[in-house]
Amino acid sequence: MRRFLLALFVLALGLGGKPSNVVAQEGRAACEGYCVTVAVGCYVLVGWAIGKEKCDAMYEGCVDGCVAALVEEEDKR
Repeated sequence: MRRFLLALFVLALGLGGKPSNVVAQEGRAACEGYCVTVAVGCYVLVGWAIGKEKCDAMYEGCVDGCVAALVEEEDKR
Protein backbone atom coordinates (compact mmCIF):
# COMPACT_ATOMS: atom_id res chain seq x y z
CA MET A 1 0.00 0.00 0.00
CA ARG A 2 2.83 2.42 0.84
CA ARG A 3 4.52 1.67 -2.47
CA PHE A 4 1.28 2.43 -4.33
CA LEU A 5 0.87 5.77 -2.50
CA LEU A 6 4.49 6.65 -3.20
CA ALA A 7 4.01 5.84 -6.87
CA LEU A 8 0.92 8.06 -7.03
CA PHE A 9 2.79 10.89 -5.32
CA VAL A 10 5.75 10.62 -7.73
CA LEU A 11 3.40 10.47 -10.70
CA ALA A 12 1.63 13.63 -9.52
CA LEU A 13 4.99 15.37 -9.15
CA GLY A 14 6.04 14.28 -12.62
CA LEU A 15 2.86 15.53 -14.24
CA GLY A 16 2.91 18.83 -12.38
CA GLY A 17 6.63 19.60 -12.64
CA LYS A 18 7.12 20.56 -16.27
CA PRO A 19 10.33 22.39 -17.19
CA SER A 20 10.05 26.14 -17.55
CA ASN A 21 11.17 28.26 -20.51
CA VAL A 22 14.63 29.47 -19.48
CA VAL A 23 18.07 29.50 -21.06
CA ALA A 24 19.81 26.14 -21.41
CA GLN A 25 22.18 26.51 -18.45
CA GLU A 26 19.41 27.38 -16.03
CA GLY A 27 17.07 25.06 -17.91
CA ARG A 28 19.34 22.09 -17.27
CA ALA A 29 18.53 22.28 -13.56
CA ALA A 30 14.81 22.40 -14.35
CA CYS A 31 15.21 19.50 -16.77
CA GLU A 32 17.12 17.44 -14.23
CA GLY A 33 14.48 18.10 -11.60
CA TYR A 34 11.71 17.03 -13.96
CA CYS A 35 13.58 13.98 -15.21
CA VAL A 36 14.49 12.85 -11.70
CA THR A 37 10.79 12.66 -10.84
CA VAL A 38 10.18 10.64 -14.00
CA ALA A 39 13.10 8.32 -13.22
CA VAL A 40 11.94 7.78 -9.64
CA GLY A 41 8.54 6.87 -11.01
CA CYS A 42 10.20 4.39 -13.33
CA TYR A 43 12.17 2.82 -10.47
CA VAL A 44 9.09 2.54 -8.25
CA LEU A 45 6.53 1.46 -10.81
CA VAL A 46 8.36 -0.71 -13.33
CA GLY A 47 12.03 -0.79 -12.31
CA TRP A 48 11.65 -4.21 -10.75
CA ALA A 49 10.33 -5.59 -14.05
CA ILE A 50 12.51 -3.89 -16.67
CA GLY A 51 15.68 -3.31 -14.68
CA LYS A 52 17.50 -0.33 -13.23
CA GLU A 53 19.63 0.12 -16.36
CA LYS A 54 16.62 0.98 -18.53
CA CYS A 55 15.41 3.55 -16.00
CA ASP A 56 18.91 5.07 -15.96
CA ALA A 57 18.93 5.24 -19.76
CA MET A 58 15.48 6.81 -19.74
CA TYR A 59 16.70 9.49 -17.31
CA GLU A 60 19.71 10.34 -19.49
CA GLY A 61 17.55 10.52 -22.60
CA CYS A 62 15.01 12.68 -20.80
CA VAL A 63 17.65 15.22 -19.74
CA ASP A 64 19.27 15.30 -23.19
CA GLY A 65 15.92 15.74 -24.94
CA CYS A 66 14.71 18.38 -22.52
CA VAL A 67 17.88 20.47 -22.81
CA ALA A 68 17.84 20.12 -26.61
CA ALA A 69 14.24 21.35 -26.68
CA LEU A 70 15.13 24.36 -24.52
CA VAL A 71 18.10 25.23 -26.73
CA GLU A 72 15.97 24.91 -29.86
CA GLU A 73 13.27 27.11 -28.38
CA GLU A 74 15.84 29.70 -27.34
CA ASP A 75 17.32 29.70 -30.87
CA LYS A 76 13.88 30.46 -32.33
CA ARG A 77 13.66 33.67 -30.31
